[in-house]
Amino acid sequence: MKKFLLLIFCFYCVRTYSQQWIISSIAEDGVVLQGGDCNGDGNYIFGACDNGLFGYMNAFAMYVNNDGSYNEIKFDFGSYKSHLCNAIRLEDGNAFVVGVKGGTKQDRLYDTLWIMVMTPNLDVVEEHNYPLVAPYITWTTDVYLEFDNYGDILVLADVSERNYPNVTNGVYAVLKMDIHGNLIKCKYFSEGHGVNGARPTGIIRVPDSDYMMLLGRGFFVNGFHSICYIDNELDKVAAYPLSWLEDNWNYTDYWKDNGHFLMSSMTHHQGGGSSSYYAAVFEVDSQGHYLDTLVYDRADTSDYTAQFGSMAFVDDETIYIATYWENGIDNVSSDAVICLIDKDLNLRGIKKLKMDDTKIRILQCRKTADGGCLVYGQCKKNYGSELLCVWKLLPEDFVILYSLNETPEVLPHHEVYPNPTNDYLNIIIDSENLDYKVIISDLKGLKYFERKFDSATGVLSLDLSSLERGVYFYEVFTGKNCTQKGKFVKN
Repeated sequence: MKKFLLLIFCFYCVRTYSQQWIISSIAEDGVVLQGGDCNGDGNYIFGACDNGLFGYMNAFAMYVNNDGSYNEIKFDFGSYKSHLCNAIRLEDGNAFVVGVKGGTKQDRLYDTLWIMVMTPNLDVVEEHNYPLVAPYITWTTDVYLEFDNYGDILVLADVSERNYPNVTNGVYAVLKMDIHGNLIKCKYFSEGHGVNGARPTGIIRVPDSDYMMLLGRGFFVNGFHSICYIDNELDKVAAYPLSWLEDNWNYTDYWKDNGHFLMSSMTHHQGGGSSSYYAAVFEVDSQGHYLDTLVYDRADTSDYTAQFGSMAFVDDETIYIATYWENGIDNVSSDAVICLIDKDLNLRGIKKLKMDDTKIRILQCRKTADGGCLVYGQCKKNYGSELLCVWKLLPEDFVILYSLNETPEVLPHHEVYPNPTNDYLNIIIDSENLDYKVIISDLKGLKYFERKFDSATGVLSLDLSSLERGVYFYEVFTGKNCTQKGKFVKN
């Protein structure tokens, strides 16, 4: 194992205590970073090397310190493939790591669930291999981890059957293990068979309960997106369809104490074109009923938005959501959009990630010990070379600060001032409704700020110094009705 110095590009930020950096280096055999967790002193990041022809070939691991220095290691088993999928932090700071391996380097199959306990130095102190049980033939790389209420670890994994080796068809497995990786109990679930595809996308502990909630597709024969509850014996106790949800991917990392959870999702309107895709966060109750939505990113006419393991919960005021633009053409660059929201679905600010001539696909967003986040996935230069990229962001890199003057002494003639603006924008709120919302978005409809208020008339002052130069729109809503709107220029 070699220890590398980090190649850091420092970005100026208005607030001096911001620590924003990026790891960027050439990945000779292509690296896809998919999962990981924070242990306090740094972050574990896991994935695989991708040769582009036969898929993921060799498992890859990093440990990134809070200062940006890092270790990395590649696992090479010769004739068969390996992939590290996810991890969860143990009390001693080590990571419980799950991966898959097996098959041959000429197919896309795996046949063994691979469990390790790994130190920050990337030393393996525990290792177990669990082959698939017939009639199942392959694990995919979609594997999720969560502690249960007794300190054991539940592993939720996608599985395929021998008759459908190359599709995910509603078969999934839940395994209970101790913190050393010893298997306690395993159960396969096989609802929703068929070539339409179905897969679990997450598992989370239910507060004040012995139940665990599974999220994804395949819990019903008709393929609805669903939530499913299992008990301590891994028996299914309830399942509810999310029939209002159209998306293929949905995740949760935050359950509210009042019986509601937040779920991020890349979705689209049925029958629409590419412009109908959008990324959103939904508030859902424990029986799968839709309650509220924050739509924070919409596609334009040529691209669509996409997201995967995109939610990182820090606290009630700091929840990161990551998405990226996808145009489907490998040699065309694309950007990523990272959002900061709170538990009440207020969009507090966004950050765009872009690199010249590079396609950015964010596959994971993970919190850091200082309240920030790491985002990473797969980056590819237009001329073909792969990049290993990890971005570090903090809340102050996102937040649009605001203040509300309830009784302004002097009100200018215009509804917004100054316009153009360099830093602060003042919006005169002339609604007498006590419940209103302010939205700022760009020309493509990408939201940069959305905040709900319960105050009377006044002047809302926004610190827009973190916004890029350009033309933006503001809208003021009372209930569902837009009562004020206009345009302003950020210099």
